[in-house]
Amino acid sequence: MKIEFPGIILRDRLYSIEDLQIHCERLIKRNIPEWERNIFTFILDFLSDKDYVEQESSGTTGEKKTYKLTKKAMIESAKLTTAFFNLKFGQKALLCLPIDYIAGKMMIVRALVAGLNLFWEEPSSMPELSNYGKICFCAMVPFQVYNSFSNYEFFKNIDNLIIGGSEMRNELFAMFRDINNKTYETYGMTETCSHIALRRISGNDPEKYFTTLPGVSVEADDRNCLIINAPFLDSPVKTNDVVEIVNNNQFTWKGRFDNLINSGGIKTNPEELEMLISEVIDLEFAVIGIPDEKLGQKIVLVVESDRKHNESEIINLISEVVEKEQVPKEIIYLEKLPRSSSYKIDRRRVFEIISLKKEGEN
Repeated sequence: MKIEFPGIILRDRLYSIEDLQIHCERLIKRNIPEWERNIFTFILDFLSDKDYVEQESSGTTGEKKTYKLTKKAMIESAKLTTAFFNLKFGQKALLCLPIDYIAGKMMIVRALVAGLNLFWEEPSSMPELSNYGKICFCAMVPFQVYNSFSNYEFFKNIDNLIIGGSEMRNELFAMFRDINNKTYETYGMTETCSHIALRRISGNDPEKYFTTLPGVSVEADDRNCLIINAPFLDSPVKTNDVVEIVNNNQFTWKGRFDNLINSGGIKTNPEELEMLISEVIDLEFAVIGIPDEKLGQKIVLVVESDRKHNESEIINLISEVVEKEQVPKEIIYLEKLPRSSSYKIDRRRVFEIISLKKEGEN
């Protein structure tokens, strides 16, 4: 595929497409960190004659899949985002996400589309963010934001911040109430070339619903799971995300259909439950369902901690914000909650670890 962009600015230096290819070919031969080499390798892949990019899904919500994403679709998706945020040539963008996943790759595609001045930082759960001054556009995952929020000046200095890749907890929403930039929670996935809908969370009047990007519409199937219609995709994308449809451009995300816990005939979205619980306990945790002879599944709170906490106090606090049937029947402690390389809690792995732990106790 022939790329017809004027070029890209990498750390204040403008490159034509031809010079950019030569620059990247030189850099990948040098002794540079693997994460950085992967950035330049992707740029070369995207600028090649091949019409598509192969992208593996995270695998945290099901079996890993490899998608062939057309470069045309990725460019059209990037155009929608850069137009929405009114991003202009030369404005500074920061990449601090792993390039392995679509979110990291799309930061580079947006920089190409809009001619942004792209800087990059080693991806980590708490990236170094203090050396960049004013940033026009940045993308992060919730875990990075939560760990980095002590660097309050950085977040005040971002004009446009998008946060996605996993569900957000109430404490994150509270963090942005006093920040008057444009911070948005995103909804999207690998096969939609990153986000297709946004919800502003900054300021005193955050938005209640996700609103789709222009030209994108949504509907629900008979399971109340989201179906996405986007002009840059060849066909509708059917998801396993349970939603409440407001209209064909707005929706509320409830959780994953395949994560539903059926406890005593009552179905619970663990993601919704986690949102409520996060209002009253300040711990890293996940809610999962494990087999139970009487209930079919029982609700379990898995807490990231190397020690036990006051469990009766935790249960009492949770009881104040959730229905009686949704109160966890057990609290289990893990020293570290397993996460993907994009820092998303791996629920399947949590379930496997808990199952092995239970077997060892019997």
